[in-house]
Amino acid sequence: MRFTTGLEMKFLFVCPVRQETFYSNDFQIIDNCGIAVDPDGNRYLNARIQLTTPCPFCGERHAYHANELACPFSTSNDV
Repeated sequence: MRFTTGLEMKFLFVCPVRQETFYSNDFQIIDNCGIAVDPDGNRYLNARIQLTTPCPFCGERHAYHANELACPFSTSNDV
């Protein structure tokens, strides 16, 4: 299920086939198990993110665990 709010949120993805990066807002959250806590007490989203359109580099529809993606709310310029 996709919701639209008029605001666009793009995630940074890495094609696992070509190792090329790209931004996309064409994704959905799947296997959403909610917020989990690791042994150190850090909270994280226990879910997978799947592209809803083909990867621009290899044409596949990749799925990623949420912790494999850069946080879209981060202010870091490292990504």
